Amino acid sequence: MIDFLEQQAPHSYDRFVFLDAQDWMTDEVLTQLWTQVARVGKPGTRIIFRTAAAESPLETALPAELRSQFVYEAELSAQLFLQDRSAIYGGFHLYRKAD
Repeated sequence: MIDFLEQQAPHSYDRFVFLDAQDWMTDEVLTQLWTQVARVGKPGTRIIFRTAAAESPLETALPAELRSQFVYEAELSAQLFLQDRSAIYGGFHLYRKAD
């Protein structure tokens, strides 16, 4: 996915769905992925994913400068988690690229 995104034009996407793949990524790989999301994402881009744990790994994995480019929709994420019918994940997370 990182290789693919590196080839895309800046500000060319507005939605991402990562499911639980990030649970298996190192902090370095997460940083590479989200650096590309920041680059190719339009303002307001929405990113959703599930995690095994209730907490989002991004809150501690991403460098502060990169993390500050995204808004974590914590309240909406919690509401959407309650609606998630998969019943095997610990968390559902929605981030938005800051305007």
